[in-house]
Amino acid sequence: MKVIWRPLAGLILALGIVSGIGGRASAGPRQELMPEESAAKAKQLLQQVIAALGGPAYLSVHNSDCQGRIAHFGPVGDVPDFTDFRDLWLLPDKNRREYSIKNDQTIAAFLLGSDTLWFAPGGTTVTVFNGPEGWLLGKKGVEPEPDDVVKNFDDALKTSMDAMLRARLNEPGVEARYAGPDIIDLKEADWIEFSDSEHRDLRLGIEKSTHLPLRWVIATRDPETKRTSDVTTSYIQYMVQDGVRTPLNVEQYRNGIRTTQTYLSACKYNTDLSPQLFTRASLEERAAEQSKKGHKDSKNKK
Repeated sequence: MKVIWRPLAGLILALGIVSGIGGRASAGPRQELMPEESAAKAKQLLQQVIAALGGPAYLSVHNSDCQGRIAHFGPVGDVPDFTDFRDLWLLPDKNRREYSIKNDQTIAAFLLGSDTLWFAPGGTTVTVFNGPEGWLLGKKGVEPEPDDVVKNFDDALKTSMDAMLRARLNEPGVEARYAGPDIIDLKEADWIEFSDSEHRDLRLGIEKSTHLPLRWVIATRDPETKRTSDVTTSYIQYMVQDGVRTPLNVEQYRNGIRTTQTYLSACKYNTDLSPQLFTRASLEERAAEQSKKGHKDSKNKK
């Protein structure tokens, strides 16, 4: 499942941090292994992770249709409203997310990948990404996503856990190594570190007993300030849906501060999703339907 998106990159998506909440998520003491031994152990653990997530069913996912609720947490610890959403993926690079707004509320940049937006109660907002293009259906109609938002989406694709496990492991320049044991959420765990040709720092924390992912950590370094920033995704309460073990509760933290929480109510995999859903034309059609419905509702109130 792609819950990640834009980090819905789905999603979520993260809870806590290693032995609790706060601080940088890092592996425990490294075991003294030769590079070849470390790579071999990482490969063995990754095979167990994929098997735990559904094996062939997980690897063969080519589309997903998930529904749930997502909330964005502000910097002052306010209690946010949860927004209903539907998240559609046509792998590897097509995503459509529909938000249903029940009350007056803002949808933060972290959810939509752009500046904070305001929508009237009862409205629907839809974002679509199709490879190098993206569009937003909001109160002003259909608009192209800014270039930086499309780039963020592309970066999220390359750094997602699902992309790594399903496809990128065999990509030239990608290396995995065992990074030692740890305790995550009071559970015995192991860490695996990944690097690629673009020098990304990615880490996966997995539970020893179930081999299921507990953490996915993306570390980035600002080229100007040289400061490192972590985005940590936490996966909780797995259930099997269409043969794929899916996390129903996903939280995300940035540098130890919770940013989003996502609850999935249902997911379907490998259904009949039309590629047309991931086009600007589909949003234009949806906008026309909403406009027609709004005009009709307005006449009925008179």
